[in-house]
Formats: sequence, C-alpha cells, structure tokens
Amino acid sequence: MKFTKKLTAVLLSAFCLAAAVPSVPAMADSQKVVTLGADLTEEQQTMILKYFGIYGESNIETLTITNEDEREHLGSYIPLEQIGTRTYSCALVSPTTSGGIQVKTANLTYVTSNMIASTLSTAGVVNCEVLAAAPFAVSGTGALTGVLMAYETASGETLDETKKETATQELVTTTTISDSVGTVEATQIVNETKIQVIQGDVVSTGDIEVIVDTVAEEENVTLSDEDRALLVELMEKIAEQDYNYEEMSETLERVEENLDSLLNEESDSEEESTESGTESTESAQDTASGTEESTESSTESTAAESEESALAEDSILLNTDESALGSDVVFDATDASALAETEAETETETEVSDDFGFDITVSDTYEDATGGDGSTDTVDADYSVDADGSTDDAADDGSAQTDGSDIVIDFETSDTEGIDDTEVVETETESTVQEIISLSELVLNPNTDEDAAETATIEAGRNYLTISTQRTDLVAGTGTVSVYDAADGSLIETVEMSDTTKVVSEPITDVEKLYDLGEWTEGTEFRIYLDTPFAADMSYYIMIGDDALMTADGSASIQTSLDDTIINWHFDTLSYGIGLDETVDGVTANSAVTGTLYVDAATSTYALLDSITVDGVETLADGTAIAFTESSTFELNIGQSGEAVIHVSYYDSADTMNLVNEATYMVTVK
Repeated sequence: MKFTKKLTAVLLSAFCLAAAVPSVPAMADSQKVVTLGADLTEEQQTMILKYFGIYGESNIETLTITNEDEREHLGSYIPLEQIGTRTYSCALVSPTTSGGIQVKTANLTYVTSNMIASTLSTAGVVNCEVLAAAPFAVSGTGALTGVLMAYETASGETLDETKKETATQELVTTTTISDSVGTVEATQIVNETKIQVIQGDVVSTGDIEVIVDTVAEEENVTLSDEDRALLVELMEKIAEQDYNYEEMSETLERVEENLDSLLNEESDSEEESTESGTESTESAQDTASGTEESTESSTESTAAESEESALAEDSILLNTDESALGSDVVFDATDASALAETEAETETETEVSDDFGFDITVSDTYEDATGGDGSTDTVDADYSVDADGSTDDAADDGSAQTDGSDIVIDFETSDTEGIDDTEVVETETESTVQEIISLSELVLNPNTDEDAAETATIEAGRNYLTISTQRTDLVAGTGTVSVYDAADGSLIETVEMSDTTKVVSEPITDVEKLYDLGEWTEGTEFRIYLDTPFAADMSYYIMIGDDALMTADGSASIQTSLDDTIINWHFDTLSYGIGLDETVDGVTANSAVTGTLYVDAATSTYALLDSITVDGVETLADGTAIAFTESSTFELNIGQSGEAVIHVSYYDSADTMNLVNEATYMVTVK
C-alpha cells in the first residue's frame, strides 16, 4: 500500500471496502514517545520532528535507537551485514484506549504500514497509533525496534519477550516471502494464515500446513518450499502463544480489508491494461463525461471515507507535516484518511523557540542545496547524541544533509515551564556530505548476473573473492565480507576488510581487463583471501557489510543496509577444480606451496596436472606431470616469478584417456 503524494487522491478509493465498516473514533492518549535513529544529522532530526508534528512540543519523551539496539532485536533473524552499522529509522508512538493498531509510514520502501500493524499485534499490542519514518528512503526493517521500545515506554507495559521475538520473526518472514510473491500478497498470506491459526486455536503442525496451503491456493500464490517452511515455522510459534483473537480482531481484519482492496485494485488495473481498440470521437466524449462523473463519485467516496475514519481528530496520523520531508516521498497508512494530500511548503528560515520541552541545534542554512553559509543556531541542554549521519538529496526546504559528526543534539524530556530568554549562540560548522556507494557500481567475482537463467558456477579450490570498482579513491574500510553456506544459511567465515593479512588492493592496469570490466579507463581491485577454500559441489552466498569499502576521509562508503539495488552475490562450485594456499603475499618462486586438487569421481578417475606456464612460457618439463586418481593435496614448487597458470586435465580413465574436463588456476609468483 505504497504511493507518493502525487497519487494519493487516486489511491484513496482503494480503501472503500475498509471504510465501509463504520467504527467509533478512538481518542488518542496524551502520552507519546518519539524514537530517533542515533545516526541522523541535525537537519534530519529536525525534518523528522516537523513531519511528526511535534517540533517544539514539551510533553514528548525521546529515546535514541542505536545500531546495537537493532542488532539485539533483529540479529537472530537477519544477517548482521544486512542490518548494517547505522540507524536512521524513527517512530512516534501514542497508545490509545480503542481502535486497534493504526500505522502511517514515510520513506519506508520495503516495510508497509499493514506489515507493522499486523506485526505489532503479534508482539502483544492491542491499541496504539504509530508513525514510522526516515528522512530518506530506507527499507524499514529496523523500524520495528524503535516502535516496540517506544510503546513499552509510552504505555508502561512490558511486552512478553517471546511475543516480541515472534513479531520480529513475522516481519522478517513477510519481507522474505515478498521477494518472491510481492509485498501485498506476502502480507495477505501471513495475515490471513495468522487469523485462521489464532481464531481456530490451531496447534498441530499438520493443521497449520493445511491452512498455509489453503490460504496460498485461495490467494492464487505459489510459495517456494523455503518460503512455505518459513511460514509454517512462524505459525507454529504463534500457535504456542496465548493470543486472544477478540483483542486482535479489529487490527487484523482491518489489515485484511486493506489488502483485499489493494489486490482488487491491482486486478482491475491489469484488466484495464489489456483492453485495446480505437474508439470513435463520440465514444471518447462519452468516456470523458464518464470520467467527470467518476471523479465526482470518487470525491464523494473520499469524503465519506474521511467521515467514517477510525481516527480521532487529534490522532497523530492526522497531524503530520508532509512538506517537511520534501518531494517524492513514499507515504503509506492503514487508514485512508491519514493520507490526505498536502502541499509541500518551502521554508527559508527556522527559529528556535525558548519554550521547547527539548532543545535542538537547528541549522538556518536553507538558501540552497549546498547549505548557505553553514552557520547554525544552538541552545544549551542536558542530553547529547553524536551522529555521523548519511547523505541523500536535499529536502524541499533546501537544507543540506551533513555527516553530523560535529553536531550535538540535546533533548530535555522533563517539564521546562518557566524557562525563557534562552541564550542563542551562533557557531560556524563545516559540513561533510557522505556519499552512498551503490553495489551496482561494483563488479563481483565470482561474477553473478541477476538476469542470468542459471546460477554462476566456478571450479572448486579457489580461496579468494574479488571486488572491482571503476573508482580509484576507495580503500578497504571498517566493514566486513562474510561467506555463508547457501544450503542452510550457516556462516562459514567473516573477513574484516581492515585486516591487511587477508585483504589487498591494487590499481587495475591491464587494458584488456579494464575493457572486460565495462570498458573502463581505470579502476581498483580488492582481493579478499579466505581461510577455507571453496569446496566442491557447494552453494555459497556472500554478504558485503556497511563500510566494507570507503574513501580515506570517510566522505563516501558502501551502505548495503540503505542500498536499494539488490544484488545477490551467490554462486555454486563444480565437482572438480584446483587451488593453492595463496595469501596476500602471493606465492614465492622456488618455495614449496601446498595445493588441493578435486576430482569428480562420477565423470573421471584420472587427472593430470600437466601444464604450468609463467608469463606464457611453459615451465613444467616433459614427463613431470603430476597424476591424481582422487581428490588430494600436493606440494608444488614454481621456479620462476611472474603470472603463472596451472592447468589440470581430467580423463575418464587412465586407460582410455578420454578428456572430460579441464581446470586452471592463476597465481602471481614473486
């Protein structure tokens, strides 16, 4: 249920079904708690507070959500590299006395309001209003952490730990399934299955499997074996808890109606797109007339929906300032009335009030996207948060987003009545804009192609990975690269990119190689050596962590947790191959080096290491080929420095010597 402000008026009609059920508005409670990502810059903090409609309010308690918080809540279900090292998601939470769970999101590109509402019900929340947002587009998988922490603080209620863990598992399961079937479909399947399991008090695995299969069939969705197993596992955990469906029904049924409406809209859109033909002028005029009537009807319908909204007039979902986040923002809500179109307003100056409940360092440089003269107005307070921030296009108001490393943001949550004449000190700050390097800019080897029909395969035995970039200003950063067994998801090895005994980089000077990489004129290659070579007949998955590559001054870095370019670095190994125990130091001439040769017993019973060339010159004397009848290790001594190529031929048997496979290994000999 995602859309931009430009499409809001059109898509409001998608909620007719949900709005058709009258409900009594729930009065929002006065207690509110806001959570702010610890890595937001000063300007980003201000944008969020303005969007939430609480800029300058004095009765808002503030929590800072760190990356450690996200790792604690999500680490059991999401690889740490995917969670990243920085936190930007924010939330405003207001417990209510009725009305179920209502959610509105901004700039969350992967997690929807319906996902959050359904997930919060699993965590044990019954009535609550939630705003979840970020100053720029993020996936939103980390938003749940702040929402749960804020709810417990605002309500004074400690949620059951098992239910919170189950809620996190539900969010991860939904987003995982959505990769295959779509966001709306995945949310629908998870929500409907949960309704049937809880409402029917189902406990057995067999019954759960029947429900999962039935719901998938009814929704015309085919689940992969992996996704089906994830969903069954989630429902088994939900079935173990003592959920009261009557308490959850308002939220879950609202989500169900919203999703039904969206799916119907998608279906109608597809039907319209398949219609073709040429209409007469008279027909076109009739269509235009019909459009006018439809527009009037839509307006009336929207008005009716607004009147029948489950939101109270003082709802936090109705008090947002969309203009604070700039243009082209993705908004989403569980109630259509919270998505009324708002004209973006451009601010030229921000004043600091002297009666804030919490005081904020506010930039007054809104002249253009580069930040004007860089001066800031600051006020004194008690609680400091250092943020190193991130970059994104400047907001509509022209405020530049900086790295925030020299900015102190102060919050005072106690009553500040009586404070006046706050001294304003003007200081000069220098902004460093951080650039996010997209994974799409990198060439990974073993190479993978998202559009390839089959998974890339390499010979067994290699003990390194390479990352190539057209840039020459990047260095190995502070992040990690991790190798996983794709079959069971287990971690095999993690390499710290700052470890110079395992990571080496060098300029790419070979003209032919530069051309093959994309007709580059320059570039840099990073080679990452592993303790464990890639084994035969295996599937591997590689995760690149935040800050794995960066500029020396930190002004640009890889941020995979924010990257909207999904690249699966996944490959398989063949049943044969050859590898050497190579390190960052390479191989030394006239020194013994250990290697391993892999033989595919199903196709060959005899292998010969029959050729070693250095800089194109054969160095292996005639008659000195090394024979193998099974996979085994060996020692090799290369007597000449240069670029060496080791070649192995595989035969069906030593008698017939029919060539069935070949393998090569290239190594620099020093």
